[in-house]
Amino acid sequence: MNKRKTLYAILFVLIVCTGFAYWKIDKCDFVSIDDHQYVLKNPHVMSGINRQTVLWAFTSFEAANWHPLTWLSHAVDCSLYGKRPAGHHLTNLLLHLINTLLLFFVLRVMTGSVWRCALVAALFGVHPLHVESVAWISERKDVLSTMFMFLSLLCYARYAARRSAGSYAGSLAFFCCGLLSKPMIVTLPFLLLLLDFWPLRRLARRRDPSGSPATASPFASVNLKFLLAEKIPFIALSAASCVVTVIAQRIGDAIVKTNELSLADRLGNAVVSYATYFQKTFWPSHLAFFYPIPRHVSLLQAIVAIAVLVAVSLLAVMLWRKRPYLLTGWLWFLGTLVPAIGIVQVGSQAMADRYTYVPIVGLFIAATWLLYDMSRCSRLVRIIATAGCIAVVCALALRTRVECGYWKSDNTLANRALAVTKDNFFAYGIKGNYLMDSLRYDEAADCFRRSLALRPTQTSPRVNIGLILLRQGKPRDAIDAFNGVFSLDSNNTLANLDCGNAYGMLGDTQSAIRCYRRAIAVDPKFSAALHNLGVTYASMHDYPDCRRCLRDAVAVNPEDAESFLALGKCTLLGNEPVEAISWFRKSLLLAPRHSDTHRQLAAAFEACGRKDSARIENAVADSLALLDKKNSKP
Repeated sequence: MNKRKTLYAILFVLIVCTGFAYWKIDKCDFVSIDDHQYVLKNPHVMSGINRQTVLWAFTSFEAANWHPLTWLSHAVDCSLYGKRPAGHHLTNLLLHLINTLLLFFVLRVMTGSVWRCALVAALFGVHPLHVESVAWISERKDVLSTMFMFLSLLCYARYAARRSAGSYAGSLAFFCCGLLSKPMIVTLPFLLLLLDFWPLRRLARRRDPSGSPATASPFASVNLKFLLAEKIPFIALSAASCVVTVIAQRIGDAIVKTNELSLADRLGNAVVSYATYFQKTFWPSHLAFFYPIPRHVSLLQAIVAIAVLVAVSLLAVMLWRKRPYLLTGWLWFLGTLVPAIGIVQVGSQAMADRYTYVPIVGLFIAATWLLYDMSRCSRLVRIIATAGCIAVVCALALRTRVECGYWKSDNTLANRALAVTKDNFFAYGIKGNYLMDSLRYDEAADCFRRSLALRPTQTSPRVNIGLILLRQGKPRDAIDAFNGVFSLDSNNTLANLDCGNAYGMLGDTQSAIRCYRRAIAVDPKFSAALHNLGVTYASMHDYPDCRRCLRDAVAVNPEDAESFLALGKCTLLGNEPVEAISWFRKSLLLAPRHSDTHRQLAAAFEACGRKDSARIENAVADSLALLDKKNSKP
């Protein structure tokens, strides 16, 4: 088989193996963890690509991050697929496939090897630790930023070979795009220096006594000062990205303070996480979407983790001349994990599978090249090693296929996490949300109480317990639950909204208005609070204030048919039927089968003396009401 056919065969196998491992994700739904914030309930993203969305993407710190290209990629998906999750999932898979092929090309250009590069790419493509990055729609930033990172590495390899200004500029441009997708790739300048050591071997080399270079490399060697100087633009971009990221996370209140988790515990968790990532790379079991951070890290656990890390580090250093790939692979793993290892703690997770998307490539490189060197002793060993590699890739692909199934829904995701982790308060909360949406209120409340027992300072489970009581027709008990939230966070917008609803059920409109106003004071664009405040004013016959609030609500959320309907009713009650007609029509554009809107439009036509139009709308309303009645029958 010639080289071209071999290349095509490798690319085909990589695509087939990766596609087989992840194909189940097209059956997965959106999950409540960030997917609503990133896609489903984000009006900027749902509106698709337009001038306003682009402007918002580059100026927003939504989700405590600044990653405009990620926002725009989600907006493109919404333009193509709308709210169909399969399309969003398949875009993630497509990007992961591209990354798998790019990794093969990057390593092939840098090392000249073919089969070793193919094995590293195959391991990357099918490894179960990558399921979270691919199957979770909100983690588009992982696969997107990595695509740009690998493109940057490919350009850099070409620059190192030819010293081309265009390739250098391309590498810098792709790095910038990667940072605009996710800032975790800020370690790229360090990685470039590491690759200069091996496999590029660009450091100026001494000559052996015969006068020939001690090591052969197709890349021109330069001195260390030059290598450092050419990384300065990359370092400047990394520094700028770090500053913007810290600002975004502080604004989003995502950084955990030292009085909540001490520096000693952070350091302990960091070394244990490093060791756990290392272990899960070679034995990927008990994977979960969330690993709760322990209040205190076991001293014994930390000592064992440090011992493992030190032992591997010493081995890599001792063999750096004979087996330089060990040092490069190990430092790739350690260095690229630094931004997510938890010294600056963001969120309440101890670790996350998604953080390994790029770092474990270093371990794959070290293990693959070491296996190749060890198998060169005999043909039998090479055959056994080859068979073993094929078996490992197949086993990982099957495991990944199973892991993808857990991302089918919130329920399967939470149940899996509860089965393989301890004291997972967050998984209980996710399962409670699922049960509450399924109207299984008692089971949901039990999950929320279990979550609170593990982490009493949470507010979300308390809000949800109050909402359950509200839906069960117990507004006074719900108010007591919301007061418990206010003792922890008086500015909680959801608690203020639902507490206002509870007061409304009791007929205490003044207390309801105070709650809605508190919510709006915290978030002036909280459309649900604006809507409910407007409806409350309407119940008091205060139509000017009602119209003001509802106008603000539809300005914030122009896709809200209910607010347009309420605004039309308010305007009609204020004796302005002509304006009311326009609001009812806007509501019908969004919800054309809503019988009450047709009925209200008929009343507006009647008030304008347009009896024929009123008769038509009443007939439509009667037909829709009859159809709804038939459909509601079991």
